[in-house]
Amino acid sequence: MTKRCVALLVPAILACGRASEAPPQSAADSAATTVVPGGSRFAAPDGSYVLELPTRWTGHYRVDSLSTAERGGARPGALVFSYLPSDSTMRPQALAVVAVYDSAAWAAVRAEGGPPPGDSVIARSGRVYVVAQAQSNPFPQPSADAVLFGLLQLKPAEVMAMVLPR
Repeated sequence: MTKRCVALLVPAILACGRASEAPPQSAADSAATTVVPGGSRFAAPDGSYVLELPTRWTGHYRVDSLSTAERGGARPGALVFSYLPSDSTMRPQALAVVAVYDSAAWAAVRAEGGPPPGDSVIARSGRVYVVAQAQSNPFPQPSADAVLFGLLQLKPAEVMAMVLPR
């Protein structure tokens, strides 16, 4: 069962993002979509952590919640930050996914073998905070979207410092 959930989460993280063009909904809705106008801090929907986002992301992403099937063994509230391409014929693409696992669930995922669904960046109070990034640039080179998507990729130090548990 857990392997199936991880198999569903990994494609959601690494694939082409989400194609939903639905208007923004309330934050309480598990499928909420929010376009973030500015600022470098983003609070988790449940308030359990804050993300320190690079300021270069400002105006280039939206935030979606992952469905139960997409998040697998992660706790509710897993988020995908999707790049919004300037070419309107292209779908938004995942820049990063942030998920929180209970320690036991994360240990089970790691015990399954194979690549994990992201990098564990911090563990605190029985929870493991995981960040996943796109494994490659999904846009054709040398398009403007390919260049910008590459510039928006997180550096290792940014990944390790972006999650601030409360």
